[in-house]
Amino acid sequence: MTVSVESAAPEAEMPPVVSTEPVLVDDGNEGARRGLGRVPEVALAMAAATFIVAVAFAGARSGKSWANDLFWLGQIVLYAIPAAFLLFRRSILRAEAFGIALLMPVATFLILAYYSPDQFRFIDEFQHAQTLQTILATHHLFHVNTSLPVSAQYPGLEIITSAVVSLTHLSITTSGMIVTGVAHVLVGAVLYFLVLELVGRPRVAAFATVIYATGPHYQFFDSYFIYQTIAIPFLLLTLLAVVKMIKSDKAAVANTWGAVAIACGAVTVVSHHITSYGLVAILLLVVIAQLFVPRAGRGWRVPVVFIVVVGMVVGWDLGVATATWHYIRPIIDSLLGRGGVLPNSKRQSVSGKLPLPDTIWEYASTLLLVVLAPLGAWQVWKGRRDENAVSLGLGIGALSIFIVLVVRVASGDGGELAGRAMSFALIPISFVCAIVIVARAQTRPDRPKHGIRRFQNFGMAVLGTGVLVVLALGGIAGGWPSYYARLPGSYRVSAYERSIDEHNLDAATWAGSHLPRGGGVASDDFTESMFSSLGNQAYLRNLAPLFLTTTYTAGDRSLVKRQRIAFVVADKRITEQTPAAGFYFSPDPHQGNYKKPLAGATLNKFNSVPGVSRIYDNGTIVIYDLAGAAK
Repeated sequence: MTVSVESAAPEAEMPPVVSTEPVLVDDGNEGARRGLGRVPEVALAMAAATFIVAVAFAGARSGKSWANDLFWLGQIVLYAIPAAFLLFRRSILRAEAFGIALLMPVATFLILAYYSPDQFRFIDEFQHAQTLQTILATHHLFHVNTSLPVSAQYPGLEIITSAVVSLTHLSITTSGMIVTGVAHVLVGAVLYFLVLELVGRPRVAAFATVIYATGPHYQFFDSYFIYQTIAIPFLLLTLLAVVKMIKSDKAAVANTWGAVAIACGAVTVVSHHITSYGLVAILLLVVIAQLFVPRAGRGWRVPVVFIVVVGMVVGWDLGVATATWHYIRPIIDSLLGRGGVLPNSKRQSVSGKLPLPDTIWEYASTLLLVVLAPLGAWQVWKGRRDENAVSLGLGIGALSIFIVLVVRVASGDGGELAGRAMSFALIPISFVCAIVIVARAQTRPDRPKHGIRRFQNFGMAVLGTGVLVVLALGGIAGGWPSYYARLPGSYRVSAYERSIDEHNLDAATWAGSHLPRGGGVASDDFTESMFSSLGNQAYLRNLAPLFLTTTYTAGDRSLVKRQRIAFVVADKRITEQTPAAGFYFSPDPHQGNYKKPLAGATLNKFNSVPGVSRIYDNGTIVIYDLAGAAK
């Protein structure tokens, strides 16, 4: 049975409401209206907000001091407009609610495109591009990925993108942006329909999508060409199918939706390991929640879907994705305090604290979620007699905010782990928070339109809009890209999106064409990652000692031989800039302690080493062949 959001109000008990009106909802006795309503005006206003961000990016590329302030202004406007529209209007069209659910992911993906419209900018994207290139070249799956071995074992993203490349003959970058853009918009659309099925209120469903869009990884990380981007919408599709299955009166229809849930779960499983674990966790909560709903709301199909999905996860991880444990073990070690380092982690806890304003916004948004999530979970629990198991399961899942908080505080890579976890925790959290905020900002049709009640509703709408804006600012401040790469601009050492430019792109591409595949490369971490992904070279770790001496020592020679280093890639910019993220190498014994760049002699020493030859030089990056250096 579907829960009425207005049951959260204390004045009177309202019966469960299922919205059956095909055009107008929450109409406030204003009569039926059709069409798009105010969607064009909202779209224009949100487009103007993204334009402000685009101007800020242009200013940042030119080194303008006002770029940062303009960026934040654009973000505030972008989130305040849909929040205010949903909370202040007494009546909205179903088309208006769904329009906002679509406009939010479209607008945020535009911001990603404004940042870099013609080139991938994140290291992981190039790692997955290597898997895609191999599929296109061989027409087979599961070939070795020299940069991220686990990528080839979860090829869902690459399979879809390879089809787009083959059908359209577009570039990998363009095809990848099309696929990830569609996936990003699909997240908003499916989350909207999921919440709509649960509460029957388009206004709440739309507001849930806006809350989810405040996540720390929503605008960038979850829109990059990486496997999580394609897996999350299929996680949501699985949940939507489960809801449809539970609500179906006919056995045949319910069985069909169960099959759809399993199919979407299978796509999730073969696309991304962590997302598949998140799906298992949510389905487990739904199974448990069945114990607390009326007997009529229970059934055997939900446990069956759960068992089948678990079986697929275990079978895939043990039978196909055998590199998964090696990949996730550092995450587990970090959670347990064993000193594990996340793959491609920002290492904020080591490289230094966020700027004070960013820290304030991040803490404020976290505090709001810590308050709102339990309130929403309690509201769902109180109405459990009228809910299905998915609603109650998500209500329980909203309490995961406390798990995320513990990880954020206790783990060595807490900032990064918490950010990644929020992509999944915000699914139930956005659901319950939307219930709380909308219920307190909206007047029911039987309440007076004037007087103190209307004034109170206006104040709550203002407060709700402010809460949404703070959530957005906190998510951006503590999310991805980090503060040192939030705005585009000239190259910066060890700054992720800002560490990709024409010099290392050209050098890595040259290596892929001219060097034997799988050769060991020694360089700073970001350059080495580029050569591993685009240049098809082996990714090596623990190479910092080779670059921390000003002469080529016997220890260096022994390290080259032991690690089978075939090439040294020297990017002179590590001798000109300190690392933005606090480290040059992975791992780096001096991480977080660099006060000045490395000495020029640490790279120039390779010019005088017997047996070493210079095979590439573009003025910024030099590639040395160490064929005779280890003898």
